[in-house]
Amino acid sequence: MMVPSTSMHPCLLVSEILVNIFAEVNERDEEEAARTLAALCRTCRAFREPAMKVLWAHLGTLVPLIRCIPCVKIVKSKGKLQDDLPTLILEREMSSTDWEIFLSHSRLVLTCGYYVSRRDKHPVLNSPSHDIGVDILRALSSPPPSSIVFPHLRKIRWTDSRKDSIRFFRLILTPALEFLDMSSITDPVYSVVIPSINDACPSLRIMHLPKWPFLHLPDMFDKWPNLAYVTSGPLADATIQSLGRLAHLASMDICLHKLHDIKSLVENPGFSTLRRLVLRAYNINLATAFMRQVKSTHLREVKCYLPHGTTATGIQEWIAILLDRCIPRRLEILEIEDYADAGADFPAQFTLTPDILKLLSRFRGLTTLDLATACTYSLDDTALTQLAICWPSMQSIALGTHWGWRQHSDVTLKGLLSLVRQCPQLESIGLVMNAITTDITSQRPGGGVRRPKVISLNVGDSRVGDPLAVAAFLSDVFPRLLSVDAFNHLGGRRRPIPAAKEHEEKWKEVEKLLPAFSKVRAQEHPPVGPRRKAFLLEELYLA
Repeated sequence: MMVPSTSMHPCLLVSEILVNIFAEVNERDEEEAARTLAALCRTCRAFREPAMKVLWAHLGTLVPLIRCIPCVKIVKSKGKLQDDLPTLILEREMSSTDWEIFLSHSRLVLTCGYYVSRRDKHPVLNSPSHDIGVDILRALSSPPPSSIVFPHLRKIRWTDSRKDSIRFFRLILTPALEFLDMSSITDPVYSVVIPSINDACPSLRIMHLPKWPFLHLPDMFDKWPNLAYVTSGPLADATIQSLGRLAHLASMDICLHKLHDIKSLVENPGFSTLRRLVLRAYNINLATAFMRQVKSTHLREVKCYLPHGTTATGIQEWIAILLDRCIPRRLEILEIEDYADAGADFPAQFTLTPDILKLLSRFRGLTTLDLATACTYSLDDTALTQLAICWPSMQSIALGTHWGWRQHSDVTLKGLLSLVRQCPQLESIGLVMNAITTDITSQRPGGGVRRPKVISLNVGDSRVGDPLAVAAFLSDVFPRLLSVDAFNHLGGRRRPIPAAKEHEEKWKEVEKLLPAFSKVRAQEHPPVGPRRKAFLLEELYLA
Protein backbone atom coordinates (compact mmCIF):
# COMPACT_ATOMS: atom_id res chain seq x y z
CA MET A 1 0.00 0.00 0.00
CA MET A 2 1.40 3.38 -1.08
CA VAL A 3 1.58 6.00 1.66
CA PRO A 4 0.54 9.48 0.41
CA SER A 5 3.29 12.06 0.56
CA THR A 6 2.86 14.77 3.19
CA SER A 7 5.72 16.94 1.93
CA MET A 8 4.99 20.34 0.41
CA HIS A 9 5.39 20.93 -3.32
CA PRO A 10 8.88 22.37 -4.04
CA CYS A 11 7.36 25.48 -5.69
CA LEU A 12 5.73 26.45 -2.40
CA LEU A 13 9.11 26.53 -0.72
CA VAL A 14 10.14 29.52 -2.87
CA SER A 15 9.38 32.73 -0.97
CA GLU A 16 8.89 34.88 -4.10
CA ILE A 17 6.23 32.51 -5.47
CA LEU A 18 4.34 32.55 -2.19
CA VAL A 19 4.46 36.35 -2.05
CA ASN A 20 2.90 36.53 -5.53
CA ILE A 21 0.19 34.04 -4.56
CA PHE A 22 -0.65 35.87 -1.34
CA ALA A 23 -0.64 39.22 -3.14
CA GLU A 24 -3.28 37.80 -5.50
CA VAL A 25 -5.32 36.71 -2.48
CA ASN A 26 -5.01 40.23 -1.10
CA GLU A 27 -6.26 41.77 -4.36
CA ARG A 28 -9.23 39.44 -4.91
CA ASP A 29 -10.56 39.28 -1.36
CA GLU A 30 -10.54 42.93 -0.27
CA GLU A 31 -13.01 42.61 2.63
CA GLU A 32 -11.46 39.56 4.25
CA ALA A 33 -7.89 39.97 2.96
CA ALA A 34 -6.38 40.93 6.33
CA ARG A 35 -7.99 37.98 8.15
CA THR A 36 -7.01 35.56 5.38
CA LEU A 37 -3.39 36.70 5.41
CA ALA A 38 -3.29 36.56 9.21
CA ALA A 39 -4.56 32.97 9.05
CA LEU A 40 -1.87 32.11 6.48
CA CYS A 41 0.77 33.50 8.86
CA ARG A 42 -0.36 30.97 11.47
CA THR A 43 -0.73 28.03 9.07
CA CYS A 44 2.94 26.99 8.87
CA ARG A 45 6.45 28.40 9.11
CA ALA A 46 6.91 28.46 5.34
CA PHE A 47 3.89 30.71 4.92
CA ARG A 48 4.60 33.08 7.79
CA GLU A 49 7.22 35.44 6.32
CA PRO A 50 5.68 35.76 2.79
CA ALA A 51 2.20 36.34 4.25
CA MET A 52 3.58 38.90 6.70
CA LYS A 53 5.24 40.78 3.83
CA VAL A 54 1.93 41.10 1.98
CA LEU A 55 -0.08 41.86 5.12
CA TRP A 56 2.08 44.78 6.24
CA ALA A 57 3.36 46.08 2.88
CA HIS A 58 0.70 48.75 2.33
CA LEU A 59 -0.98 50.51 5.25
CA GLY A 60 -3.67 53.16 5.03
CA THR A 61 -2.71 54.46 8.50
CA LEU A 62 -0.19 53.78 11.24
CA VAL A 63 -2.96 52.62 13.58
CA PRO A 64 -2.67 48.85 12.85
CA LEU A 65 1.07 49.04 13.44
CA ILE A 66 0.73 50.94 16.72
CA ARG A 67 -1.97 48.60 18.02
CA CYS A 68 0.54 45.74 17.85
CA ILE A 69 2.47 47.33 20.73
CA PRO A 70 1.42 45.52 23.95
CA CYS A 71 1.48 48.64 26.12
CA VAL A 72 -0.96 50.61 23.90
CA LYS A 73 -4.55 50.99 25.02
CA ILE A 74 -7.65 52.63 23.57
CA VAL A 75 -9.39 55.53 25.29
CA LYS A 76 -12.88 56.45 24.15
CA SER A 77 -13.44 60.03 23.14
CA LYS A 78 -15.33 62.29 25.55
CA GLY A 79 -16.29 64.71 22.79
CA LYS A 80 -19.87 65.52 21.93
CA LEU A 81 -19.50 64.86 18.20
CA GLN A 82 -20.59 61.46 16.92
CA ASP A 83 -17.60 61.11 14.61
CA ASP A 84 -14.99 61.76 17.34
CA LEU A 85 -12.52 58.91 17.24
CA PRO A 86 -11.10 56.91 20.16
CA THR A 87 -7.47 57.71 21.00
CA LEU A 88 -4.48 55.38 21.28
CA ILE A 89 -2.28 56.08 24.31
CA LEU A 90 0.50 54.31 26.27
CA GLU A 91 -0.21 52.54 29.56
CA ARG A 92 3.50 52.57 30.44
CA GLU A 93 6.87 53.26 28.87
CA MET A 94 7.84 51.12 25.90
CA SER A 95 10.17 48.24 26.85
CA SER A 96 12.73 46.46 24.68
CA THR A 97 10.15 43.73 24.02
CA ASP A 98 7.62 46.33 22.83
CA TRP A 99 10.21 47.76 20.48
CA GLU A 100 11.10 44.33 19.10
CA ILE A 101 7.46 43.67 18.24
CA PHE A 102 6.99 47.10 16.65
CA LEU A 103 10.21 46.94 14.62
CA SER A 104 9.50 43.37 13.44
CA HIS A 105 6.37 44.71 11.73
CA SER A 106 7.57 48.17 10.68
CA ARG A 107 10.47 46.67 8.71
CA LEU A 108 7.89 45.17 6.32
CA VAL A 109 6.03 48.42 5.58
CA LEU A 110 6.53 49.77 2.05
CA THR A 111 3.79 52.44 1.81
CA CYS A 112 1.83 54.25 4.47
CA GLY A 113 -0.70 57.09 4.77
CA TYR A 114 -0.14 58.77 8.11
CA TYR A 115 -3.17 60.18 9.98
CA VAL A 116 -3.64 61.66 13.42
CA SER A 117 -7.29 62.71 13.35
CA ARG A 118 -10.35 62.71 11.13
CA ARG A 119 -9.94 66.37 10.24
CA ASP A 120 -6.37 65.79 9.07
CA LYS A 121 -6.99 62.67 7.01
CA HIS A 122 -6.00 62.59 3.36
CA PRO A 123 -9.20 62.38 1.27
CA VAL A 124 -7.81 59.78 -1.14
CA LEU A 125 -7.12 57.05 1.41
CA ASN A 126 -9.33 55.15 3.85
CA SER A 127 -10.63 56.91 6.93
CA PRO A 128 -8.65 56.38 10.15
CA SER A 129 -10.20 54.37 12.96
CA HIS A 130 -8.31 55.96 15.90
CA ASP A 131 -6.45 59.13 16.83
CA ILE A 132 -2.79 58.73 17.79
CA GLY A 133 -1.87 60.21 21.15
CA VAL A 134 1.04 62.63 21.59
CA ASP A 135 2.69 60.30 24.11
CA ILE A 136 2.95 57.58 21.47
CA LEU A 137 4.56 59.99 19.00
CA ARG A 138 7.12 61.01 21.61
CA ALA A 139 7.90 57.40 22.50
CA LEU A 140 8.31 56.35 18.85
CA SER A 141 10.63 59.31 18.32
CA SER A 142 13.26 57.63 20.55
CA PRO A 143 13.93 54.16 19.10
CA PRO A 144 16.69 51.88 20.38
CA PRO A 145 20.23 52.80 19.27
CA SER A 146 21.28 51.75 15.74
CA SER A 147 17.74 50.76 14.75
CA ILE A 148 15.89 52.05 11.69
CA VAL A 149 12.13 52.33 12.20
CA PHE A 150 11.09 51.98 8.54
CA PRO A 151 14.09 50.62 6.64
CA HIS A 152 12.15 49.73 3.47
CA LEU A 153 9.57 52.54 3.36
CA ARG A 154 9.06 53.77 -0.21
CA LYS A 155 5.93 55.91 -0.02
CA ILE A 156 4.23 57.95 2.70
CA ARG A 157 1.51 60.57 3.02
CA TRP A 158 2.11 62.68 6.12
CA THR A 159 -0.65 64.97 7.44
CA ASP A 160 0.27 65.55 11.08
CA SER A 161 0.70 69.27 11.78
CA ARG A 162 1.49 68.91 15.50
CA LYS A 163 4.93 69.99 16.63
CA ASP A 164 5.27 66.81 18.70
CA SER A 165 5.32 64.77 15.49
CA ILE A 166 8.27 66.56 13.87
CA ARG A 167 10.93 64.36 15.47
CA PHE A 168 9.08 61.18 14.54
CA PHE A 169 8.64 62.43 10.98
CA ARG A 170 12.39 62.87 10.64
CA LEU A 171 12.84 59.17 11.51
CA ILE A 172 10.60 58.28 8.58
CA LEU A 173 12.89 60.09 6.14
CA THR A 174 15.12 57.29 4.91
CA PRO A 175 17.35 57.02 1.81
CA ALA A 176 14.93 54.51 0.27
CA LEU A 177 11.95 56.92 0.31
CA GLU A 178 10.65 57.65 -3.22
CA PHE A 179 7.20 59.22 -2.64
CA LEU A 180 6.51 61.97 -0.08
CA ASP A 181 3.18 63.77 0.28
CA MET A 182 3.13 66.71 2.72
CA SER A 183 0.39 68.69 0.97
CA SER A 184 -1.90 68.80 4.02
CA ILE A 185 0.43 70.06 6.75
CA THR A 186 0.39 73.66 8.00
CA ASP A 187 2.98 76.35 7.41
CA PRO A 188 4.76 76.44 10.84
CA VAL A 189 5.54 72.70 10.78
CA TYR A 190 6.31 72.75 7.06
CA SER A 191 8.97 75.45 7.47
CA VAL A 192 10.71 73.37 10.15
CA VAL A 193 10.72 69.98 8.42
CA ILE A 194 11.48 70.94 4.82
CA PRO A 195 15.24 71.46 5.43
CA SER A 196 15.41 67.97 6.99
CA ILE A 197 14.43 66.33 3.71
CA ASN A 198 17.32 67.66 1.66
CA ASP A 199 20.03 65.14 2.58
CA ALA A 200 17.83 62.42 4.07
CA CYS A 201 15.98 61.35 0.91
CA PRO A 202 18.24 61.31 -2.15
CA SER A 203 15.98 58.79 -3.94
CA LEU A 204 12.85 60.97 -3.97
CA ARG A 205 10.94 60.75 -7.27
CA ILE A 206 7.50 62.13 -6.36
CA MET A 207 6.94 65.05 -4.01
CA HIS A 208 3.76 66.88 -2.98
CA LEU A 209 4.34 70.10 -1.03
CA PRO A 210 1.67 72.41 0.47
CA LYS A 211 0.16 74.90 -1.95
CA TRP A 212 -0.05 77.92 0.35
CA PRO A 213 3.30 78.85 2.01
CA PHE A 214 5.95 80.72 0.03
CA LEU A 215 9.17 78.72 -0.20
CA HIS A 216 12.57 80.35 -0.59
CA LEU A 217 15.33 77.72 -0.64
CA PRO A 218 17.45 78.54 -3.72
CA ASP A 219 19.15 75.16 -4.25
CA MET A 220 16.56 72.93 -2.59
CA PHE A 221 15.70 70.75 -5.58
CA ASP A 222 19.36 70.15 -6.45
CA LYS A 223 19.42 67.59 -3.63
CA TRP A 224 17.01 65.28 -5.46
CA PRO A 225 18.43 64.48 -8.91
CA ASN A 226 15.83 61.75 -9.54
CA LEU A 227 12.78 63.96 -8.88
CA ALA A 228 10.19 63.40 -11.61
CA TYR A 229 6.88 64.70 -10.18
CA VAL A 230 6.46 67.89 -8.10
CA THR A 231 3.42 69.64 -6.65
CA SER A 232 4.22 72.88 -4.85
CA GLY A 233 3.01 76.24 -3.65
CA PRO A 234 4.64 79.56 -4.61
CA LEU A 235 8.41 79.36 -5.06
CA ALA A 236 11.11 82.01 -5.17
CA ASP A 237 12.64 82.72 -8.59
CA ALA A 238 15.93 81.01 -7.67
CA THR A 239 14.04 77.97 -6.41
CA ILE A 240 12.13 77.78 -9.70
CA GLN A 241 15.42 77.84 -11.58
CA SER A 242 16.76 74.94 -9.51
CA LEU A 243 13.56 73.05 -10.31
CA GLY A 244 14.07 73.71 -14.01
CA ARG A 245 17.55 72.18 -13.90
CA LEU A 246 16.29 68.73 -12.86
CA ALA A 247 17.24 66.13 -15.47
CA HIS A 248 14.23 63.84 -14.97
CA LEU A 249 11.36 66.23 -14.13
CA ALA A 250 8.33 65.01 -16.08
CA SER A 251 5.36 66.54 -14.23
CA MET A 252 4.95 69.81 -12.32
CA ASP A 253 1.97 71.39 -10.56
CA ILE A 254 2.95 74.82 -9.22
CA CYS A 255 1.31 77.99 -7.84
CA LEU A 256 2.43 81.38 -9.17
CA HIS A 257 1.70 84.50 -7.10
CA LYS A 258 4.56 86.69 -8.28
CA LEU A 259 7.74 86.49 -10.33
CA HIS A 260 10.33 89.10 -9.39
CA ASP A 261 13.24 88.49 -11.76
CA ILE A 262 11.46 87.80 -15.06
CA LYS A 263 14.52 88.70 -17.15
CA SER A 264 16.75 86.21 -15.34
CA LEU A 265 14.16 83.46 -15.71
CA VAL A 266 13.74 84.04 -19.45
CA GLU A 267 17.50 84.08 -20.03
CA ASN A 268 17.86 80.67 -18.35
CA PRO A 269 15.15 78.43 -19.83
CA GLY A 270 14.77 74.96 -18.38
CA PHE A 271 12.27 72.13 -17.83
CA SER A 272 13.53 70.39 -20.98
CA THR A 273 12.12 66.99 -19.91
CA LEU A 274 8.68 68.25 -18.84
CA ARG A 275 5.68 66.25 -20.10
CA ARG A 276 2.90 67.62 -17.85
CA LEU A 277 2.53 71.21 -16.59
CA VAL A 278 -0.19 72.58 -14.30
CA LEU A 279 -0.06 76.31 -13.51
CA ARG A 280 -2.19 77.89 -10.78
CA ALA A 281 -1.42 81.52 -11.48
CA TYR A 282 -2.72 84.76 -9.97
CA ASN A 283 -3.49 85.97 -13.50
CA ILE A 284 -2.81 85.08 -17.14
CA ASN A 285 0.20 87.43 -17.32
CA LEU A 286 2.08 85.37 -14.72
CA ALA A 287 1.29 82.16 -16.60
CA THR A 288 2.57 83.73 -19.85
CA ALA A 289 5.76 84.97 -18.16
CA PHE A 290 6.43 81.54 -16.69
CA MET A 291 5.93 79.80 -20.05
CA ARG A 292 8.78 81.87 -21.49
CA GLN A 293 11.30 79.90 -19.42
CA VAL A 294 9.89 76.49 -20.41
CA LYS A 295 11.43 74.81 -23.44
CA SER A 296 10.37 71.18 -23.74
CA THR A 297 9.96 68.95 -26.77
CA HIS A 298 8.17 66.35 -24.61
CA LEU A 299 5.23 68.47 -23.40
CA ARG A 300 1.97 66.49 -23.65
CA GLU A 301 -0.37 68.14 -21.12
CA VAL A 302 -0.84 71.78 -20.07
CA LYS A 303 -3.46 73.05 -17.61
CA CYS A 304 -3.88 76.61 -16.37
CA TYR A 305 -6.10 77.72 -13.47
CA LEU A 306 -6.64 81.47 -12.99
CA PRO A 307 -8.49 82.71 -9.89
CA HIS A 308 -8.51 86.32 -11.13
CA GLY A 309 -9.65 85.71 -14.68
CA THR A 310 -8.34 86.71 -18.06
CA THR A 311 -9.28 88.41 -21.34
CA ALA A 312 -9.32 87.25 -24.95
CA THR A 313 -6.03 89.07 -25.59
CA GLY A 314 -4.44 87.40 -22.56
CA ILE A 315 -5.46 83.95 -23.81
CA GLN A 316 -4.16 84.77 -27.30
CA GLU A 317 -0.72 85.76 -25.96
CA TRP A 318 -0.53 82.69 -23.70
CA ILE A 319 -1.37 80.30 -26.56
CA ALA A 320 1.17 82.03 -28.82
CA ILE A 321 3.92 81.54 -26.22
CA LEU A 322 2.87 77.93 -25.67
CA LEU A 323 3.14 77.25 -29.41
CA ASP A 324 6.72 78.52 -29.31
CA ARG A 325 7.79 76.60 -26.19
CA CYS A 326 6.69 73.10 -27.22
CA ILE A 327 6.18 70.96 -30.30
CA PRO A 328 2.50 71.75 -31.10
CA ARG A 329 1.62 68.45 -32.75
CA ARG A 330 2.69 66.52 -29.63
CA LEU A 331 0.45 68.36 -27.17
CA GLU A 332 -2.52 66.17 -26.23
CA ILE A 333 -4.33 67.91 -23.35
CA LEU A 334 -4.98 71.66 -23.05
CA GLU A 335 -7.20 73.17 -20.34
CA ILE A 336 -7.75 76.76 -19.18
CA GLU A 337 -10.10 77.65 -16.35
CA ASP A 338 -10.70 80.94 -14.57
CA TYR A 339 -12.98 81.94 -11.71
CA ALA A 340 -13.48 85.70 -12.15
CA ASP A 341 -16.41 87.62 -13.60
CA ALA A 342 -16.02 89.08 -17.07
CA GLY A 343 -16.76 92.57 -15.77
CA ALA A 344 -18.41 95.61 -17.34
CA ASP A 345 -16.43 95.35 -20.59
CA PHE A 346 -18.18 92.12 -21.60
CA PRO A 347 -18.23 91.09 -24.39
CA ALA A 348 -15.85 93.64 -25.99
CA GLN A 349 -12.60 92.38 -24.42
CA PHE A 350 -13.86 88.87 -23.75
CA THR A 351 -14.67 87.48 -27.20
CA LEU A 352 -12.58 84.65 -28.62
CA THR A 353 -12.72 85.27 -32.36
CA PRO A 354 -12.01 82.70 -35.11
CA ASP A 355 -8.56 84.28 -35.59
CA ILE A 356 -7.67 83.64 -31.93
CA LEU A 357 -9.09 80.12 -31.94
CA LYS A 358 -7.25 79.41 -35.18
CA LEU A 359 -4.03 79.31 -33.14
CA LEU A 360 -5.37 76.14 -31.51
CA SER A 361 -5.54 74.42 -34.91
CA ARG A 362 -1.76 73.96 -34.79
CA PHE A 363 -2.19 71.53 -31.89
CA ARG A 364 -3.11 68.69 -34.22
CA GLY A 365 -2.55 65.94 -31.66
CA LEU A 366 -5.12 67.25 -29.15
CA THR A 367 -7.29 64.66 -27.44
CA THR A 368 -8.73 66.99 -24.75
CA LEU A 369 -9.58 70.70 -25.05
CA ASP A 370 -11.39 72.54 -22.25
CA LEU A 371 -11.69 76.35 -22.32
CA ALA A 372 -13.69 77.21 -19.17
CA THR A 373 -13.02 80.95 -19.10
CA ALA A 374 -15.05 84.13 -18.67
CA CYS A 375 -14.75 84.70 -22.42
CA THR A 376 -17.48 84.17 -24.97
CA TYR A 377 -17.09 83.00 -28.58
CA SER A 378 -17.62 84.36 -32.06
CA LEU A 379 -18.04 81.04 -33.86
CA ASP A 380 -20.23 79.75 -36.65
CA ASP A 381 -20.55 76.37 -38.36
CA THR A 382 -17.84 77.10 -40.95
CA ALA A 383 -15.24 78.25 -38.41
CA LEU A 384 -15.99 75.29 -36.14
CA THR A 385 -15.61 72.86 -39.05
CA GLN A 386 -12.24 74.34 -40.01
CA LEU A 387 -11.04 73.85 -36.44
CA ALA A 388 -12.43 70.30 -36.18
CA ILE A 389 -10.57 69.22 -39.32
CA CYS A 390 -7.31 69.88 -37.47
CA TRP A 391 -8.25 67.66 -34.49
CA PRO A 392 -8.74 64.11 -35.81
CA SER A 393 -7.77 62.59 -32.43
CA MET A 394 -10.05 64.74 -30.27
CA GLN A 395 -11.88 62.76 -27.57
CA SER A 396 -13.18 65.49 -25.24
CA ILE A 397 -13.98 69.09 -26.12
CA ALA A 398 -15.63 71.86 -24.07
CA LEU A 399 -15.85 75.42 -25.40
CA GLY A 400 -17.17 77.76 -22.72
CA THR A 401 -20.06 75.58 -21.56
CA HIS A 402 -18.99 75.71 -17.91
CA TRP A 403 -19.95 79.38 -17.61
CA GLY A 404 -21.98 79.78 -20.81
CA TRP A 405 -21.48 82.16 -23.73
CA ARG A 406 -24.02 84.66 -22.36
CA GLN A 407 -24.98 85.68 -25.89
CA HIS A 408 -26.51 84.06 -28.96
CA SER A 409 -24.44 81.37 -30.64
CA ASP A 410 -24.12 81.09 -34.42
CA VAL A 411 -23.25 77.39 -34.19
CA THR A 412 -26.22 75.25 -35.22
CA LEU A 413 -26.93 71.53 -35.05
CA LYS A 414 -25.27 71.28 -38.45
CA GLY A 415 -22.10 72.61 -36.87
CA LEU A 416 -22.34 69.97 -34.13
CA LEU A 417 -22.80 67.32 -36.81
CA SER A 418 -19.75 68.58 -38.68
CA LEU A 419 -17.72 68.53 -35.46
CA VAL A 420 -18.47 64.87 -34.72
CA ARG A 421 -17.93 63.94 -38.37
CA GLN A 422 -14.41 65.42 -38.36
CA CYS A 423 -13.59 64.06 -34.88
CA PRO A 424 -14.57 60.38 -34.98
CA GLN A 425 -13.12 59.58 -31.54
CA LEU A 426 -15.24 62.10 -29.58
CA GLU A 427 -16.64 60.83 -26.29
CA SER A 428 -17.43 64.06 -24.41
CA ILE A 429 -18.81 67.28 -25.95
CA GLY A 430 -19.49 70.74 -24.51
CA LEU A 431 -20.77 73.30 -27.02
CA VAL A 432 -23.18 76.24 -26.96
CA MET A 433 -25.50 76.12 -29.97
CA ASN A 434 -28.52 77.65 -31.64
CA ALA A 435 -30.91 74.68 -31.73
CA ILE A 436 -34.02 76.72 -32.46
CA THR A 437 -34.16 75.75 -36.13
CA THR A 438 -33.36 72.16 -37.10
CA ASP A 439 -32.70 72.56 -40.82
CA ILE A 440 -31.97 68.85 -41.18
CA THR A 441 -33.85 66.02 -42.88
CA SER A 442 -36.34 64.30 -40.60
CA GLN A 443 -35.72 60.76 -41.91
CA ARG A 444 -32.09 60.44 -40.82
CA PRO A 445 -31.24 63.69 -39.00
CA GLY A 446 -27.62 62.67 -38.47
CA GLY A 447 -27.03 61.72 -42.09
CA GLY A 448 -25.54 58.40 -41.03
CA VAL A 449 -23.00 59.87 -38.58
CA ARG A 450 -23.15 57.92 -35.31
CA ARG A 451 -21.09 58.32 -32.13
CA PRO A 452 -22.31 55.67 -29.64
CA LYS A 453 -19.55 56.46 -27.12
CA VAL A 454 -21.13 59.82 -26.26
CA ILE A 455 -23.56 59.36 -23.35
CA SER A 456 -23.74 62.97 -22.06
CA LEU A 457 -23.79 66.38 -23.74
CA ASN A 458 -23.17 69.81 -22.19
CA VAL A 459 -24.93 72.62 -24.07
CA GLY A 460 -24.36 75.47 -21.58
CA ASP A 461 -26.81 78.31 -22.24
CA SER A 462 -27.85 77.12 -25.70
CA ARG A 463 -31.18 78.14 -27.20
CA VAL A 464 -33.57 75.42 -28.31
CA GLY A 465 -36.77 75.27 -30.32
CA ASP A 466 -38.78 72.06 -30.79
CA PRO A 467 -37.64 69.58 -28.09
CA LEU A 468 -38.98 66.60 -30.05
CA ALA A 469 -37.03 67.46 -33.21
CA VAL A 470 -33.83 68.15 -31.25
CA ALA A 471 -34.16 64.88 -29.30
CA ALA A 472 -34.66 62.99 -32.58
CA PHE A 473 -31.52 64.57 -34.03
CA LEU A 474 -29.37 63.95 -30.97
CA SER A 475 -30.51 60.33 -30.60
CA ASP A 476 -29.67 59.64 -34.25
CA VAL A 477 -26.11 60.99 -33.89
CA PHE A 478 -25.63 59.80 -30.30
CA PRO A 479 -27.75 56.63 -29.94
CA ARG A 480 -26.70 56.08 -26.31
CA LEU A 481 -27.11 59.69 -25.17
CA LEU A 482 -28.91 59.77 -21.81
CA SER A 483 -28.29 63.23 -20.33
CA VAL A 484 -28.12 66.83 -21.50
CA ASP A 485 -26.48 69.34 -19.15
CA ALA A 486 -27.95 72.82 -19.75
CA PHE A 487 -27.75 76.09 -17.79
CA ASN A 488 -25.74 74.53 -14.94
CA HIS A 489 -22.56 75.79 -13.21
CA LEU A 490 -23.18 79.36 -14.40
CA GLY A 491 -23.16 80.74 -10.86
CA GLY A 492 -22.71 84.44 -10.15
CA ARG A 493 -21.41 85.33 -13.61
CA ARG A 494 -24.62 84.17 -15.26
CA ARG A 495 -25.77 86.81 -17.75
CA PRO A 496 -29.04 85.24 -18.91
CA ILE A 497 -29.82 85.15 -22.59
CA PRO A 498 -33.36 86.26 -23.50
CA ALA A 499 -35.99 83.75 -22.34
CA ALA A 500 -33.30 81.75 -20.50
CA LYS A 501 -35.81 79.99 -18.23
CA GLU A 502 -37.90 78.90 -21.20
CA HIS A 503 -34.87 77.38 -22.97
CA GLU A 504 -33.76 75.66 -19.78
CA GLU A 505 -37.18 73.96 -19.44
CA LYS A 506 -37.09 72.87 -23.08
CA TRP A 507 -33.68 71.25 -22.65
CA LYS A 508 -35.07 69.34 -19.68
CA GLU A 509 -37.83 68.08 -21.96
CA VAL A 510 -35.22 67.01 -24.52
CA GLU A 511 -33.45 65.04 -21.80
CA LYS A 512 -36.69 63.30 -20.80
CA LEU A 513 -37.30 62.19 -24.41
CA LEU A 514 -33.82 60.72 -24.91
CA PRO A 515 -34.27 57.34 -23.11
CA ALA A 516 -37.24 56.47 -25.32
CA PHE A 517 -35.36 57.45 -28.47
CA SER A 518 -32.35 55.47 -27.24
CA LYS A 519 -34.44 52.28 -27.09
CA VAL A 520 -35.74 52.90 -30.58
CA ARG A 521 -32.24 53.45 -31.96
CA ALA A 522 -31.12 50.20 -30.32
CA GLN A 523 -33.87 48.36 -32.24
CA GLU A 524 -32.86 50.07 -35.49
CA HIS A 525 -29.25 48.90 -35.11
CA PRO A 526 -29.16 45.54 -33.31
CA PRO A 527 -25.69 44.21 -32.44
CA VAL A 528 -24.18 42.19 -35.30
CA GLY A 529 -22.88 38.80 -34.12
CA PRO A 530 -20.51 36.51 -36.08
CA ARG A 531 -23.33 34.47 -37.70
CA ARG A 532 -25.35 37.53 -38.66
CA LYS A 533 -22.21 39.16 -40.04
CA ALA A 534 -21.41 36.08 -42.13
CA PHE A 535 -24.98 36.06 -43.44
CA LEU A 536 -24.77 39.71 -44.45
CA LEU A 537 -21.46 39.15 -46.23
CA GLU A 538 -22.96 36.19 -48.12
CA GLU A 539 -25.99 38.27 -49.15
CA LEU A 540 -23.65 41.02 -50.33
CA TYR A 541 -21.63 38.52 -52.37
CA LEU A 542 -24.75 37.06 -54.02
CA ALA A 543 -26.00 40.53 -54.84
